[in-house]
Amino acid sequence: MKLHTTWKFEATPAQLWPLLFYSKMDEQKPCYFLLGLPKPVECRLAEGKGGVGATRECISDKGLIRQTILEWVPEEKLRFEMRETSIYFGPCVDAIVETFVLNPVHKKETTITRTTEFTLKPGARLWVSLPMWVGLKSIHRYVFRNWKNILIAGHG
Repeated sequence: MKLHTTWKFEATPAQLWPLLFYSKMDEQKPCYFLLGLPKPVECRLAEGKGGVGATRECISDKGLIRQTILEWVPEEKLRFEMRETSIYFGPCVDAIVETFVLNPVHKKETTITRTTEFTLKPGARLWVSLPMWVGLKSIHRYVFRNWKNILIAGHG
């Protein structure tokens, strides 16, 4: 399955780019009606340096996702694939590939489109597809709201 979320920021691509691989989230929950949804806490570069082949980590309150960076075009595009996870949904998932595309709209305005493609194991497809889609969409919005707040606070 595939889902897209686009968000408009009052920021330049240069201001937004570092948030894709280094940002900490606030204390709010991403979605109140989905109990057990992983709450993102932080994303970071495992080796402190980015680029194709580098490891990006997403830490949540339910565990860790390690991702391999597939495309790294500073201030334009970041694409990565889940390599391993300790989060409970791991056994149901064959693959998760995420892509962030930054598009400058005006001098101080940029849109980011986040696309998540996920493939579930055959036995999980019927029961897990919809909850996974809803959960991921909630997380997309949660992360974008946090990034907006980070930029407003002047930390981005």
